[in-house]
Amino acid sequence: MADIDYPFAPGPPIAADTETVIADGSRPSVRGRFVGAFAIGILAAIALGAGALYAYDRQFEGRVLPGVHVGSVDLSGMTPDQARTALDGAYAGLGEGSLTLETSAGSRSFSFADLGRRVDSEALVDDALEAGRSGDLLQRAVGNIRTAINGVTLEPKVTLDQDALLAELDMLAVSVRRTPVNATVTSTDDGFVVEYGRDGHQLASGSSAAIREALTALDAPAEVSIPLSVLSIQPNVTSMEAMQAQAAAERIAADLALKAGDESWTINAATIRSWITFNPGPAGDCQATVDEARIATHLGGIAKKIQRPARDASFLVGRSGGVVGVTAARNGRRLDTAATATRLAQVFAIRASGTKLEAVQPVLTMIEPRLTTEEANKSAPLMRRISKWTTYFPIGIKNGFGANIWIPARLIDGYVVAPGATFDFWKAVGPVTRERGFRQGGAIINGKTEPQGALAGGICSCSTTLFNAALRAGFEMKARRNHFYYIDRYPLGLDATVFISGGSVQTMSWRNDTKYPVLIRGKNTRSGGSGYVTFELYSVPNNRRVVIGNPTVRNVRYASDTIQYTNSLPPGRSERIEYPVDGKQVWRTVTVYENGKMLRRVTYYSNYARITGITLVGRGHAAS
Repeated sequence: MADIDYPFAPGPPIAADTETVIADGSRPSVRGRFVGAFAIGILAAIALGAGALYAYDRQFEGRVLPGVHVGSVDLSGMTPDQARTALDGAYAGLGEGSLTLETSAGSRSFSFADLGRRVDSEALVDDALEAGRSGDLLQRAVGNIRTAINGVTLEPKVTLDQDALLAELDMLAVSVRRTPVNATVTSTDDGFVVEYGRDGHQLASGSSAAIREALTALDAPAEVSIPLSVLSIQPNVTSMEAMQAQAAAERIAADLALKAGDESWTINAATIRSWITFNPGPAGDCQATVDEARIATHLGGIAKKIQRPARDASFLVGRSGGVVGVTAARNGRRLDTAATATRLAQVFAIRASGTKLEAVQPVLTMIEPRLTTEEANKSAPLMRRISKWTTYFPIGIKNGFGANIWIPARLIDGYVVAPGATFDFWKAVGPVTRERGFRQGGAIINGKTEPQGALAGGICSCSTTLFNAALRAGFEMKARRNHFYYIDRYPLGLDATVFISGGSVQTMSWRNDTKYPVLIRGKNTRSGGSGYVTFELYSVPNNRRVVIGNPTVRNVRYASDTIQYTNSLPPGRSERIEYPVDGKQVWRTVTVYENGKMLRRVTYYSNYARITGITLVGRGHAAS
C-alpha cells in the first residue's frame, strides 16, 4: 500500500503502560480512551477522502462527469464542444419535418429547418457540466459518487429560432389581414344610396405560444398542423348603420312649410336633401346631419319674401286742403334667420327620430311703424297746412320733359315724417331707373351743362322745392348743398342739389323735431311749356315762426358771353348752350322762433362758380 500524506501529522506513539493525566490530576476512563481513538481515526479518513476528491475533480475539470447522459447520449468525460457535437448529431432529425398553419383565410407551410428547430445543445451542455458539482465540499463528494455509481440522465430540450418564427408569422398575418371597409351613404337627385361596407380579417394573438408548445415537444410528429384563429374586424360604419342613417335622411328630406298666419313658404325636399351630410355620431356610428349654416344661407332668400316694411299711418286730405281722415298703419316684419335656422335644425332632428312634421312657424321680428294709427287719429283733427313752396321750370330735354321732377314729387306725395324721424330725399324717392319712368336730363359735369348728361337730370327742382317748404316750416335742416352755379329759378343761397354719381351721394334731409307727425303733399301742374312743382306740409301748428334774412352777396365774379362757330349747325343758325352766370359767394341766415323764443339760428353758405355764356353759330354767319 502506497504512502499517503495526511493533512494532519499524527503525534508520537503512546506507550501502553503510560497513563494520561488529566488537568485536574484524575485519570481518564476506559470509555473515554476509546472515543478519543475513534475520533482520531475519523479525522484521518476525512483527510484521506478530501485528497482523493481533489484529485478526482482535477481529473474532470472542464469536462462532464462520468455517468451523465442526455437522453440516450452518454456525455461522460466530454468537453463542452464534444458534448455539443454529440448532441447535435444525435438529434439532427429534429430539423426534419414541416409545420402547416391553417386559417380560415388560407394556410402556410414551413420546414422545421426554416424555423430553426433543433436540440438545445447549449443549455443541455451547461446542465451536464453542472451535474454532480453542486453544493459544498462534502455535498460534491456525495454527488460525484452518486453520479459515477448511479448515473444522471437529463431530459433533451428542443428549441426554435424565435426571430424566424415571428418573421414567418408576420408574413402569414400580412396574407390574412384584410382592412375593413366602411359603409357609406351618398345623396343623389332621387334620394340616398348605400354603399355596403366589408368586415376585415386579422390573425389572432397568441399564435406564437401555440406553435412553440407544439414544436418544442421532443415527440412531435414530422408533420405538424396547427389551426390558427382569424378575428373578424368590423368597420367603423357597418352596412346596418349606414342603412339606418339612410332611412333617417329619407325622413328628414321631405317638403317643409314655413307658416305665418295665412302665408306659407315651402322648402322642397330636394333642397333639404342637399343640406344633409353623413358624419360619425357620438358612438362612432353613421348619422345623417343637416348643415345649419346651409339652412341659414337658404333662408336668406326666403327672408326677402317674408320681409315687409312697416307702414306709417297717413292722412287723407280733402278738396278744401284740410285733413279729413287717416289711413291705418301696418306693422312690418323681418325673418330672424339665425333663430329660424336653429328651429329648423331641431325639426329635422325630430324627423330623423321618426316623427312627421310638415310645417313650422318661422321666427319673425315685428317692426312697429313710426306713426301708429292711434297717434295719427289723435293728430288728424288738429292738422293744418303749415308750409308751402312752388318752383317753376321750363319743360324740356334738360328735365326729361318734366318727368324727372314730377315723378319724385308724386312718389313723395303722402309721405309722413313721424315725430323725431328724419326725411331723406333718396330714401323717400327710391331707386332711379328707366323702368320707373325717369329719363335723361341735364347735369353739370366738369363745370359745364350737359343737357342729356344724367338719368333723372333736373330732379334738383324737386329737392330744392321741398327744402324750402321744410325750411319755412321751421324744421331742423340737415343735409344740403348748393348747385355748382346759381340757377335763378331758385331762392338765392337756398337751393339744394342732389345727385348719385359713382360712389358719391348727395342728399337733402331734415328732421321733424316736433312732437307731431308731418304729412308731405306733392303737387304737379303745367301751363303750356311751363311746369310747376309744389310741396305742402301739414302738421299740428307748432307755434314756430321763421325769419329768413336777405342774402349777403360777396366776391362777385362777373360772367362774360361768347360766340363759338361750329360746323354742327347750318350757316347762320345759332344755339345757346350755356348762359352766362356770375360767380359769387352768398350768405343766408335763417332764424327759427318757437312760442316767441329763438329756437335756432343757422347761416347757409353758398359758393357759386362763374359760368361763361356760349352761343354756337353755324359757320358762314361771321363772313356775311
